[in-house]
Parts: sequence; C-alpha cells; structure tokens
Amino acid sequence: MDKTSEESMESPSMMTYVVGAVLVVAVVAGAWYFRTKSPKNAVVTPAGQPVAVTSPTPGPISALGCDQQYFNPKVGFSEYYLSVEGGDVTGAKNVTCDFSVKIDGKEVTKSSVTSPLTASPQRGGSTFRCTTKPLAITANTPAIVDVVIKDDLNANSSCSAAFTFPQP
Repeated sequence: MDKTSEESMESPSMMTYVVGAVLVVAVVAGAWYFRTKSPKNAVVTPAGQPVAVTSPTPGPISALGCDQQYFNPKVGFSEYYLSVEGGDVTGAKNVTCDFSVKIDGKEVTKSSVTSPLTASPQRGGSTFRCTTKPLAITANTPAIVDVVIKDDLNANSSCSAAFTFPQP
C-alpha cells in the first residue's frame, strides 16, 4: 500500500475517537447542567417553624380572612417582603393590611399596605394580596408576623404566623 491509502485508513478511526470524545464531554456537561440541585434561596427553618401558613384549599368566602401568609427574601440583603393573601365578601372594594413583626415579644418593624379586591366568583367573594416593601429583619431569629386586615366596609380580621427568616 502506498502512503496515501494508509493515511486514509487511519483518518476514519481517528475521526471516530474525536467524535466519541466530543459525545462523552457533551453527556458529562449535560448531566452536570441538569443535575438536581436545591434553589439558591431555599428556606431552611428549624423544626416547628413554618415557612408559610396555608389552608389546604381555600373554600367559599363567607367573611374577611387570611388564606395564606408568606415572605420572600430580597436577594443579598437582610430584608424581606411580607405577604398575606385572603378573601372578603362581595361589596368591599379594598383592604388595608397592617403587618407587625415581633422578635422575643418586642415589635421590631411594622408596615401598612392597601390592596384592591379582585372578584373571585368561583369562591363567592373577592380576593386580595398585600405585600410590603422590603423590611429589615434579623435573620436566623424566630419571629412572629401578625397581620390585621380591615376592609372599606369596616370589617376586621387578623392572622399570625411564625417564621425564621433565612440568612441572605
């Protein structure tokens, strides 16, 4: 055999090795990219400290009340957005939510938010969501978040939840 036919015989096997190596790198890179990982802002709380207080399935609305209370951290800061969602009877137009955060029984911050009510015919009333501006709260310390809700028809309700806010 001459040199030209010898090079053409080596070329396909070399190409197979190159394609195989590229495929192996692609599979490893894909596995690394799609691996299961916990979210960067995962909330880890001690036992008995709920992250959100929720009723399993919100039912019919019969009066002003809370359905769910939760928070979201402001990325990179010891600040948190506090939220409450709930419902009210038809006829009210808006609600005012007064948030109070207590650590060791002492109020450390408070905020007031007004939210419009949105019709929710499937529940027989209206729903709302109040979310505060970011509030500075000490991380990794158990806190109680109390919310007093009042609608424009002068109905009142309140709810409370215990949170341990994560370190940023």
